[in-house]
Amino acid sequence: MKSAIVVVIDRLGAGFLGPYGNTWLDTPQFNRLASQSLLCESALTDSPELAQVYRAWWTGRHALEPVTDSRAALPQAARDAGLATILITDEPHVAELPAAAALAETIVVPRERVARSARELDETALGRLLAAAIERLQSLTAPSLVWVHSRGMAGPWDAPTAMRQQFADEDDPEPPDFVEPPDRVLPADFDPDELLGIVHAYAGQVALIDLCLGMLLDAIEESPQLRDALLVVTSPRGYPLGEHRRIGGDDLYGELLHLPLFVRVPGCQESIRCQQLTQPSDLYATLAQWLELPADNEPASARSLLPVLLGETRPTQSLALAKSSNQRAIRSPAWFLRESIVEGQTRRELFAKPDDRWEVNEVASRCGDVAEQLAAAADQFEQAAATGTLASLAPLAEILTDSRR
Repeated sequence: MKSAIVVVIDRLGAGFLGPYGNTWLDTPQFNRLASQSLLCESALTDSPELAQVYRAWWTGRHALEPVTDSRAALPQAARDAGLATILITDEPHVAELPAAAALAETIVVPRERVARSARELDETALGRLLAAAIERLQSLTAPSLVWVHSRGMAGPWDAPTAMRQQFADEDDPEPPDFVEPPDRVLPADFDPDELLGIVHAYAGQVALIDLCLGMLLDAIEESPQLRDALLVVTSPRGYPLGEHRRIGGDDLYGELLHLPLFVRVPGCQESIRCQQLTQPSDLYATLAQWLELPADNEPASARSLLPVLLGETRPTQSLALAKSSNQRAIRSPAWFLRESIVEGQTRRELFAKPDDRWEVNEVASRCGDVAEQLAAAADQFEQAAATGTLASLAPLAEILTDSRR
């Protein structure tokens, strides 16, 4: 029997990691992981809500798909297959999810009141979680599914002050010393120095995560029981940092939707990049295939990533969709459409992909036919999700898939 370790870091945006193109924030441990992993370039969340993303991860159903069968969720299916199933988290809400009740063991690292930056790594929320995770991992004696969930940047920004100060140039203002995650709309005349300080504070948290990841990788590689385990590192959602005048929050732009997703199989010594659109339900299919769970547990609309690692053909996914109460985001290989309800009217914003990575150049007024076709494709996606027929969606028109334009 095989083992798998999944590490989830909430609110970790892909754009802050070196393997995803960041050039000013050094992330050597993520680089190390990427050099041995499948890296998904276009992994997109299907919901800004943590519980909905977990639903996709653990059931293989898109956030818009209803429960139409009695298929066991991942924790139950893995336990039924004889695996030790363990959750280690500092987020009680994850431990309280309905599917988590099937886990054989749950370790909730207590939250501590945080009023200031930590002095040492082991005093941070992530450091305490990491210590608990490594201790439990080192004691494993049987094939396991171990799920580690960190609040990440949804929790306190408590990295030692020096970690955020390292990013400030001589002429930059001193980075702020807050620990509570910021969440607000920026005014039109916002102070760019204030925003820069917040970005540096976030970067300090990423530096902390990178350091902790290296310790975890060392622990896995030094363990005879774990070195042959599949390792997944990902996040359920990113963190807006002023790209669209929003800090924090759940606006459906790329800074929230674009997820880091690394999948490392034992013995892989090269970086493999997957350009295809990927959504959270695909992680379920990947884990189910790796852990050799019964085939009747596999949802038809989720697509395993393992064929890409093995050099085989993977069924393509030509549309990714995320939805909240008043927004909808639709991504095809060549375009990104965001719809929002403003004063009772639907507002559309269209961006060319992959060229416009940060969604800066809005072109809906010039490419109205593309926006209309994407909206229609999204309607079809929602209808198929509601009826459990996502696997039978028709291919998109060439204008929505050809990024050469």
